[in-house]
Amino acid sequence: MISNNKRAPTICISIFILFLIIIYITFHIYNRNVYVDGILIRLSHSKKLTDTVLDHNIKFSQDFIRNHSNIVEELFEVHWFRIIKHYIQLPLENGFGSHKLALLAASILTTEHSGPVMEMGCGYHSTILLHQIVVVEQKRYLLSTDTDREWLSKFKANMSSTIHQFRHINQTSEWNHVGIDRPRWSIVFIDHKPGERRVIDIIRLANLSDIIIVHDTETSSYNYEQGLSKYPYRYRYKYLSTYTDVVSQNNGTLFRNILYLLELTIKMRLPKV
Repeated sequence: MISNNKRAPTICISIFILFLIIIYITFHIYNRNVYVDGILIRLSHSKKLTDTVLDHNIKFSQDFIRNHSNIVEELFEVHWFRIIKHYIQLPLENGFGSHKLALLAASILTTEHSGPVMEMGCGYHSTILLHQIVVVEQKRYLLSTDTDREWLSKFKANMSSTIHQFRHINQTSEWNHVGIDRPRWSIVFIDHKPGERRVIDIIRLANLSDIIIVHDTETSSYNYEQGLSKYPYRYRYKYLSTYTDVVSQNNGTLFRNILYLLELTIKMRLPKV
């Protein structure tokens, strides 16, 4: 008969081996880490999740984001990261381009059937991105407006068409008439001059848009709160140093889906300058 003293080392070794097996299963089967261009994407369950994404094109990822619930967060994370990498250069830009993620989320979550898009204030970070997705890929109408004729012409020369029109605003009062020729806008981006004018248009366009995206919302001198406080659905994206707000008067579903994607970028800890 083996004494208790002699059994103890055998039992300890068995327990240790079992412990190693559990650790292996936990980290190599149920928690897989994937690096894409140096960015850590955490996946669960199995390698099949990665393959499901990488074996398809960017359109597949867009359709997945639009048509599936977010129950399997790991799949959403990988699909959303692929879309970001396709349209936006990393690391994320903290200043003039901090609104790009919000515009990207709103554009991808809406389709050619969702209605026209309007940007108030042109720029390399908004106009080019919206033109690519909204005009070229989705074949939707896009109106780009700005107070600087020379600045506007930089984009108009190569992008103007029947579904992407450009409008120069000669004087501040003309903003009162921008956007009223359409019964509803799917997305409105507010980043125009003068900055003090923005709050007026946030209020004016509340019932003419599904989603409004507002840039520079950390700037107190613009008195944004007077307009933003009138929206039942509102979210401030603070991951980047220049804030962007997403608001909606009555499209709670679209608002929550955009919010989810933006919150996901925080969880992913995307690199930023």
